Amino acid sequence: MFLKRWLILFLLLPLCVTAQETYGFEALEDWSADGVSESAVAEMGDVLMHLRENPININDTAAVASLPFITPFQHRALRNYILLYGQLISLRELAFVPGFDSTTVALIEPLVKVEPYVDDKSFKPWQGHHNIVAGTGGTIERAQGYENGNYAGDNMRALMCYTYNYRGRLSVRLALDKDPGEAWGKGNYYNYHIMLNDIGRLKNIVVGRYNLQFGQGLTMWTGLAPFNIAGVSPMRFGQGIKPSGAFYEDNYLEGAAATVNIGWGFNTTLFASRVEGVDLLGGHLGYRKGNFFGGVTFAYSNRDDSVTLRDYVYNSHYFRGDRIANVGVDAMWQWRRITLYGEAALACDSGTVAMVAGTLVQADSRNRFGISVRHFDEAYHNPYAQPFAVGSAQNESGVALDAISRLPFRIDATLSLDLHKFSAPRYGAYMPSSGQWLRVRLDRHFGKYINFTLRYAYRYKERNIPNIDSVLYLNENTLRQQVQAELRSTLGQWQLSSRGVACRFDSEKGTPQFGWAVGVAARYTHRRIQTTLSAAWHNVDGYYSRIYFSESNLQYVWMMPALNGRGMRASAVIRYRLSDRVMVGAKYAVSLMPGVEAIGSGDSMTKGDHRQTWHVQLRLKL
Repeated sequence: MFLKRWLILFLLLPLCVTAQETYGFEALEDWSADGVSESAVAEMGDVLMHLRENPININDTAAVASLPFITPFQHRALRNYILLYGQLISLRELAFVPGFDSTTVALIEPLVKVEPYVDDKSFKPWQGHHNIVAGTGGTIERAQGYENGNYAGDNMRALMCYTYNYRGRLSVRLALDKDPGEAWGKGNYYNYHIMLNDIGRLKNIVVGRYNLQFGQGLTMWTGLAPFNIAGVSPMRFGQGIKPSGAFYEDNYLEGAAATVNIGWGFNTTLFASRVEGVDLLGGHLGYRKGNFFGGVTFAYSNRDDSVTLRDYVYNSHYFRGDRIANVGVDAMWQWRRITLYGEAALACDSGTVAMVAGTLVQADSRNRFGISVRHFDEAYHNPYAQPFAVGSAQNESGVALDAISRLPFRIDATLSLDLHKFSAPRYGAYMPSSGQWLRVRLDRHFGKYINFTLRYAYRYKERNIPNIDSVLYLNENTLRQQVQAELRSTLGQWQLSSRGVACRFDSEKGTPQFGWAVGVAARYTHRRIQTTLSAAWHNVDGYYSRIYFSESNLQYVWMMPALNGRGMRASAVIRYRLSDRVMVGAKYAVSLMPGVEAIGSGDSMTKGDHRQTWHVQLRLKL
């Protein structure tokens, strides 16, 4: 009766496509389930939220290239459309731009705006905009780490981020972040940069913390890397130098980098960095002519302390030493509706190679498909590589297929399939193994305000048999399947949603694990105030059948709760705009798990059957 009651509620509470619950945000749930790091998922969430609050002008084609989910073909098609017909006056015009299928439009619509754009080359930095975000929050219940003394500070999180931007030409940032458990002023994270763009032949120069992104990510790609979602090509589109995320504490560079246009279609980038005892030097030479892009990248890193590892079955091919040198060649060519891309890289210390190659075909505005292949040698060593991969840029081969198509009855279908294998032992699988990954999504719009989505995810992989009492290393097959249905609609100032999820995990030697969750959400917007309420009821057997639910958040306060056990998760977010320049926000969330004595494990464990978190935030735009 309990499940039946909530299934009825799911059918009676249709929901909206809000900026918070768009296709892009939903993809974060899939990435979390696939093992993408929590910090990387949080960074992508913050990027999407920042763009929601500061949308890019669709008529500024240079800025549009930095949008997630945009392919080089779509970027070129938009630029050509504006040259032929003039600037867009409505987002509805994207339907007439070749390559902008309904999936892409749904992904970027909350992240862009339509305004007249003037390419003003004058430099007046005093006309720039300042943005300040400050907030605090924490968990009300006291975690075990505070009781046993493992946490040096209090349970408060405090953050501040100041940014200045002048038309994308000048960017300044200073960010400070104290996590719960940290002492004030000790070990807190900070981020800073000063960046200039498009000053004569100087394409850009940055001092501070930054990222580098070239080619398909085999030789040099730091910071946030795009993740694969259903129907979207895994192709990378490197943008060279970028500032690091405000609070992304992993995989950034610190020092200086610059790109100079040297003429005849060539540009060169030089970079230097030192982070946590690792020195990095290198450069990139890029060439562009028409629809052809190419480049050569070289990177050399030297560690203060040599890497030494104890010998295990799975790490015999891992890097040991203090120096790594990598060189790679990448290329991309667009011909009509076809894009060819690839990169080949060499790890000079081991003489091993890695490669990625693929093609993307835009048949028409509603049909697109692509295929890519990859191979990374067992001992390919590069700490700065982030190509599309199920694991990492090492010990992996695979082929990925993706497609978008319009089916009968006006159903939009997206599909991603990945077949991969690991030729050597790796962590969690102490012998050669393989895997399969499938995602399917079906969307059906009923008029302008109602949409129904059905998603299916299939994940097969091999792993060590848990707790086996033997000197032999044996693999077992595992299979995780998840089905999710969502109904969304807009009713005036109300935006409502309901969704249901069912998950099953099977392994050869273990007991199947099941999980289900039903969630509802409502957002109400009236003049200066916006309120979002959400709740999810769940019953999940164990870790492998856990379910991720995205929920409304404040900027830089990203939460992607993993629903486990039997209980309920609820949250409330309120934003109030005091003026055009000042906005305040607050969030409260609670997890209820009746019958348990504690929630979580280790130092983060809290006693009792509930856990509460809160956050307040102030934003100033000057």
